[in-house]
Amino acid sequence: MKPAIVVVAYNRPASLQRLLGSLAAIRAADDVPLVISIDAGGAQFEAVLAVARQFNWPFGEKRVVVQKRPLGLIKHVFACGDWVDEFGSILLLEDDLVVSPMAYRYATDALTFYADDPRIAGISLNALWFHGITHEPFTPFLDNGDVFFMQVAWFQGQAYTQKQWAAFRDWRETAVTQVLPTDPMHELFQTFPPTDWFPLKTKYLVNNERFYVFPRESLSTNHGDSGTHVRGTSFFQVPLQTCRGNFRLQSLDESVAVYDSFQEMLPQNVKRLADQLAAYDFTVDLHGTRSLGNIPTEFVLTTQAMQNPIMTFGLELRPLLANVIHNQPGSGFSFGRTDEIDRRWPARWRAASRYHNYFVRRKIGRWRRFKWWLGNHFL
Repeated sequence: MKPAIVVVAYNRPASLQRLLGSLAAIRAADDVPLVISIDAGGAQFEAVLAVARQFNWPFGEKRVVVQKRPLGLIKHVFACGDWVDEFGSILLLEDDLVVSPMAYRYATDALTFYADDPRIAGISLNALWFHGITHEPFTPFLDNGDVFFMQVAWFQGQAYTQKQWAAFRDWRETAVTQVLPTDPMHELFQTFPPTDWFPLKTKYLVNNERFYVFPRESLSTNHGDSGTHVRGTSFFQVPLQTCRGNFRLQSLDESVAVYDSFQEMLPQNVKRLADQLAAYDFTVDLHGTRSLGNIPTEFVLTTQAMQNPIMTFGLELRPLLANVIHNQPGSGFSFGRTDEIDRRWPARWRAASRYHNYFVRRKIGRWRRFKWWLGNHFL
């Protein structure tokens, strides 16, 4: 499989130039088409167009496409995705990204490996490193592969086959395109603006039981330049894997690291690792983000407070699930009946504090932390 590269550009000439510079360094064979699609309008339209036209693409044909009228971000992304119909597969990149030299090789290998699995809806080039609801670190469980799977339509570098994109397009034509309270997703997804296509694509994954493939080491990073949804941030910057040439790809069924839209491991996979839970039908809520309406089972494994848990586990090992697998003593996790979740404010506050402290590790004392900070910055 030899995907084309499609760049979504609008009003950010410096960002586009930076992305194109990283693309010029990718490891790729000849005859890789490049399409630079520029949305109409924007105060810097002429500068963006000049960057696109002046760029020398060393790997084959380059096309600069200018939209006839302003589409806006979501329609522009969808229009760019439709290039799969001509090329059979694409890498879809927004202009605030930078890619690793190994990004094209990873995308080509992953697209080929997963092309015949209808449960795979796309390939992410970016390793999602944080929990999207709590913004705490997210660490997928280590298994025998260089990838993990999740029902989150992460947008920081993607690749699709024609079948994968067409299935989403066909669903979009008849689906309710906003996230509803009845959708089994976190309530936060209902608050995104209508210009953001990320919640809609995630809804597609959830309602159709499909997944994205994520690398454990990122092949793209996001500079967070000011644009439609961001005012400038370094939050999305991640290290790039620039050397690996071979990736251990494994099927969805072989992998243990398979996650839903709450970034929780699927219960059937938890059972493969934790025999003590094998007899139960339960929901996984290790990050404590599910409302009662999003816990459809009688039992739950959670960091939320629980009045009469059947089992409890500590909060010492990493990642979070390791505490359950190894029966770590303590009270950070509870396993029990869903109707025993304690919704009283003091209990909820204590549980949330334990969860937060698991990540920040406040054990060295306030004064010692201050002396360390002072010595490293001013002495």
